[in-house]
Amino acid sequence: MVMPPKKEPVAEKLNDSRTAHLQPLIDFLKAQGNPPGQAPGYGSVGADGFYFDRDGFGTFYFEQPLDIAALAAHFALPASILLGKTAVSDSRNFVSISHLVPQGPPIQLDF
Repeated sequence: MVMPPKKEPVAEKLNDSRTAHLQPLIDFLKAQGNPPGQAPGYGSVGADGFYFDRDGFGTFYFEQPLDIAALAAHFALPASILLGKTAVSDSRNFVSISHLVPQGPPIQLDF
């Protein structure tokens, strides 16, 4: 009988960082060829590449859609980290990993 590969465990939190525990997921996605994306023009950038909005919610952006199925197959995630259809959300630490969807041109109203 062939045993399924053991999933890599991910902690709920590491030390005093809100984002360090997600680094294995980020490294995995980068290794698959998905480059980090540029953040929107607002918020501040942390040393770890997460962009924080004015409310303190942090997001690490990728240029391409995330391979959610590969993340689910490779990692054993705690209950506080949820895999959505297009993003990874950490409800305990108020951070996420997401595909940066390009913004279209500004809406212009004709009066």
